[in-house]
Order: sequence, then structure tokens, then C-alpha cells
Amino acid sequence: MPDVNIEMMVGWLIEYMEEGAEKMIQMDMAGKVTLITGAGGGIGGGIANVFAQAGAKVCVADLELEEAVAKADSLVKQGYRAEAVGLDVTRKDEVDRLVERLVKENGRIDHLINCAGIAVSKPYMESTEEEFRKILEVNLIAVDTCCRAVLAKMIPRREGKIVNILSASSRMGGDFYSHYSASKFALLGLTQSIGLAAARHNINVNGICPGLIVTKLGEKQGGGLVQQMAKYSGKPEDLLQENLRKSIPLRRFQSAEDIGYMALFLCSDLAANITCQAINVCGGMRMN
Repeated sequence: MPDVNIEMMVGWLIEYMEEGAEKMIQMDMAGKVTLITGAGGGIGGGIANVFAQAGAKVCVADLELEEAVAKADSLVKQGYRAEAVGLDVTRKDEVDRLVERLVKENGRIDHLINCAGIAVSKPYMESTEEEFRKILEVNLIAVDTCCRAVLAKMIPRREGKIVNILSASSRMGGDFYSHYSASKFALLGLTQSIGLAAARHNINVNGICPGLIVTKLGEKQGGGLVQQMAKYSGKPEDLLQENLRKSIPLRRFQSAEDIGYMALFLCSDLAANITCQAINVCGGMRMN
């Protein structure tokens, strides 16, 4: 038996293990193309930050073109790859054109993050049928439109990841956001169903349920949950917000980047065996 240099063998083993560990935890998105709807700000903006920092080419799509441009310009100035596009997700023709262009220019779309959404916070009996229809159109039907357009490009390649941004309200209704909650419950079911259909093509489809997170969405749409609670309870907004914070086991609100990190994981090779799931990122508020 030839002489064996034990120290050399141990060195090789350590080097091999370190290299393997590095590969296992790597979430490098260099060369990937990520389409994010509603990415001009809020949760979508945070997700855009994370994917750009991970090396992906990010398409920042938003109904508010100025916000999309501001976000994309900010990323480009930091040395990342990003482009802005104005997109009304309720317009199938706009969605189809964008997807066709991205595939023509890049050869692929690797990730679709459906983040565009609207919300109305008011007591149920004060909400209207018109508001409900609009919420369903944006939060549910438009997601289906985007998924269909992108899946048509992913299926031939048998590769791709889709992440739908759901809500803690996907699992529990509430008086102040009944129609929003209904749309997110439905989106949870749609996510699971699309995931089953896509699984046979080696495509993963998952959802993220953010907990309490402070964005400009409520302000832009007439006031968020805290403002409405203050209006009807007569209690100060800062007190109500502090009470909400204390209701979170980790005692902190989620950030947009928190959601981005989970989306990044779900789009990475580390999540290759995860699909049809709705994962809470809520500081422990929900356990189902």
C-alpha cells in the first residue's frame, strides 16, 4: 500500500467541504432576469433591491412610471443592473408585450415576482362593490395574467420561479380589510393551483405572507389600517401602532427587504424542492 500523507488528505477534505458549503449557501443571481411588478416602492421596491444586489437584471415594473424610473436609476447608480417600465398589470396587452420584449432582449425570464396590489381599509359595511371589483382585478386576476404570460416562456425551458406576494390576511379576515383579505385568500388558492400545474414542467410557484409592514400603499389609497383604526376608535395613531408592534412576538415590524430575502431564497437553487407553499414572514404573528 502506498504511503499516504494524512495531513495532505485532511487538507483536501477541508478544502472540499468548504467549497461544497460555499456552493450550498450561494444565492448568486448573476445572469438571471427578474421581473417584479409593483416594484416602484414599498415591498416591491425592497425586493428589487435584494435581487439587484444578488446580481440579477431587474425589470422594475410599476403603474407609476416615475416611481419605477426612480427605483431603477437608484439601483443603476449603485452599479446594479435594472430597467424601469410603466405597466398596468390589469392590461393583458401590456403584460404580453413586456414579456415578449424581455425574452427577445434577454433570451429568458428566470423569475416573476407578483407584487402589484391595492388595498382599501375601511369597515365592511362602508366598502363598495366597485372597490371590491377593482381589488379583485388587480390583486387576483392580474396575477393570473402575469403568470400565464411568463409561464408560456418558462415551460419550454423547463426552468423558472414564480413568487406571489400574499398577505397575513390570506389566512385571517378582518373588518377593516375584508375585500383585500378576500382577494389574498383567493390568491393563495391560485398560487397553489398554478404551482401544481407548473410542477410537471419543473417550475416552482410559491407565495409569501408578509406580516405588519409600513409602506406608502395605505397613504396613497386613502389611509392604511392604523389610520382607519384611529379614525373609528378615537385613539392616537402612535399608540395604536405601538400596540400593533407589541402584538408581534419579535416586537418589530417587517421591512420590505425582509420579504425580498425570502423571495430570493425561493428563487434560488436552495429552494428547488419547495413549491405550492405560502410562507409567513411576520415576526411570529401567524403560525399556520
